[in-house]
Amino acid sequence: MSPTATAEKSAGRAAVRLMALATSTLFLSTGCSTMNNGGLDYEPQRMSVSDAKDLVRERSSALFAVSGLPEASNGAPDASPCAGVDHGFLVRHFWSMYSPSSDDLKQAMDRLHTELPAKGWKVVRFEPAKSQAKQLQLDVEHEKDHHTATIELLLPSTSKNPSKWEKEYRDSLSVSLTSPCYVDPEYKVGD
Repeated sequence: MSPTATAEKSAGRAAVRLMALATSTLFLSTGCSTMNNGGLDYEPQRMSVSDAKDLVRERSSALFAVSGLPEASNGAPDASPCAGVDHGFLVRHFWSMYSPSSDDLKQAMDRLHTELPAKGWKVVRFEPAKSQAKQLQLDVEHEKDHHTATIELLLPSTSKNPSKWEKEYRDSLSVSLTSPCYVDPEYKVGD
């Protein structure tokens, strides 16, 4: 074998070892491998469940502040497994905002639509939902940490033939906030 071929073969082995070392370092630092990220188009960050829940509460509080509404339900964020990701989880927070008048709720929805972009949220959609009720729906994504929220204007009091559900519930802005997938080696289902 010529000295050039020997040098190229040795360089190739060094590159393979370097790639293996880089992959091992990534695996150890993130707690998961890039080969098992559940088909996500991003590598999940490492974060404890309690910190992820706190961040979701913070994002929910920011939405409530922008709405300017006087009252909200106090639902708690909940962690659930992130499919296909070792020790992966995401956090969801379902809650509602209320006001005495449907006009106040409509104004709050408009406020959220116009003011959230200045607070780091990108508006993904603002139109009637693709449902039979066609309630107004706002979908937003936080540009820094990629939390997503769906906010729906629910006005059961305005139904001409209210269902049992519509008779039982107040007019509201319904919020569904979801975090991206995180990784915590200590995460267990039920945390």
